[in-house]
Amino acid sequence: MALVVSPEYGYCIAIAVATGFHYTMQTVGVAKARYSAMSREYFEKHFAAENEAHKKEFGKPIAVGGHPDNGLGRLSSKLDFISWIKLQNAQRVHLNYLEGLTPAIANLLLAGLFYPITSASLGVLNLVGRQLYASGYRAKGPDGRLYGFLLINIAQVSFTGMGIFGGRFV
Repeated sequence: MALVVSPEYGYCIAIAVATGFHYTMQTVGVAKARYSAMSREYFEKHFAAENEAHKKEFGKPIAVGGHPDNGLGRLSSKLDFISWIKLQNAQRVHLNYLEGLTPAIANLLLAGLFYPITSASLGVLNLVGRQLYASGYRAKGPDGRLYGFLLINIAQVSFTGMGIFGGRFV
């Protein structure tokens, strides 16, 4: 059987691109938590010696946001608990998205070869799930991710089944 790509496959491509863009936009949630917690004042108050050492070595103070500290290192050690947990929740949302990004896009595009409209629709469901997961987790911690988690998994299991079922004919 020859593999023919239908014009409707373009929807799958558009959703794949939208998913990549949505992933990139999740960095805004991390940046908001990071720059709120690791401000200039925070470094001046808690890391005066390190700030001076940084100036001596690199010609400028530690950058707002504390790069390269990811929120678990030396520069985040004096954060109050609420600032720290908000940063961790935002980081976890972003990393969870990254962990599932490659299979989500690959499965969307592969299942879309056989079922383009259904795959594109499931891609939208996955995006909605990702947004619910992100906003829920950032607002309520791990307990806030349930609805997003369910939608993401419905989409992923469906993509996998459709890809396997469609692929058996190739």
